[in-house]
Amino acid sequence: MNGFYNVIKPIGKSSSDLVVKIRGILTKELGRKVKVGHLGTLDPLATGVLGVAVGSATKLFDYFLTKRKTYVATCTLGKETDTLDSAGEIIAEKEVGTLSDEAIGMALSSFVGTIEQIPPRYSAKSIGGVRAYRLALKGVEPELKPCSVTIFSMQLLERITENSFRFRVECSGGTYIRSLCRDLGRALGYPAYMSALERVKNGNMDIRDAVELDAIRQDIRSGFTSLKEFGASLKRSDFSEKFRKAIENGVKQETKEADGLTAVYIEDGFYGIGEIKDGVMKIIAREI
Repeated sequence: MNGFYNVIKPIGKSSSDLVVKIRGILTKELGRKVKVGHLGTLDPLATGVLGVAVGSATKLFDYFLTKRKTYVATCTLGKETDTLDSAGEIIAEKEVGTLSDEAIGMALSSFVGTIEQIPPRYSAKSIGGVRAYRLALKGVEPELKPCSVTIFSMQLLERITENSFRFRVECSGGTYIRSLCRDLGRALGYPAYMSALERVKNGNMDIRDAVELDAIRQDIRSGFTSLKEFGASLKRSDFSEKFRKAIENGVKQETKEADGLTAVYIEDGFYGIGEIKDGVMKIIAREI
């Protein structure tokens, strides 16, 4: 079984929790151990789309890591926490004055483009091989350097209260929405934190197609996209039977096709997903 689940991660559960549960479901149903991994983590307090790869599809992690993501977030002004979300300790406060929708909209639009962003102290950002949150938990102030991320669009959805609002953001992989809320607040002149987050899209995975974990318990095909189905969205590379042994032995194939992922077929039968780079194609994930 090779492919991807589009599953909804509930609030309060970690991404790893769902991976463990799905692995357990598949092991029980298939009678054997199956490799399972998520395609980009969500914080425990966040909900929404979580891509989970199964079998050889786990080797496509890097491909999904760079995909665009869309979130709906709530930013609360007047307080900043050490975790930049509602779970942390308050480290700054300021009474919020009158703010117009126009002012918030202007602040949102000012972040569109490529920006430099400092990740949260409590994050999975690696610092010298150690996760930033592990250092923070030990009382060590992690040395976090700015990272370049791209914000493709920002849109104010609604004012919830005088000091909180919901917005939609489409961004590159690696963007921290908690940091974005902090920086939005500063642009408006106030401390701020992220009080809610929902990921509604991760690459081609949309929340409208996502399923709950219980649906997978009832039917392991629920919310599942096979490697072949995934390959249908890619360009196609065809090989004759004489190339099968070379491919299976890991021999890279020369090609004049453009760089990127490709669906590989041998004698019109789907074989797997390959990656073309600098005129050479190698297999990333096999169907068999």
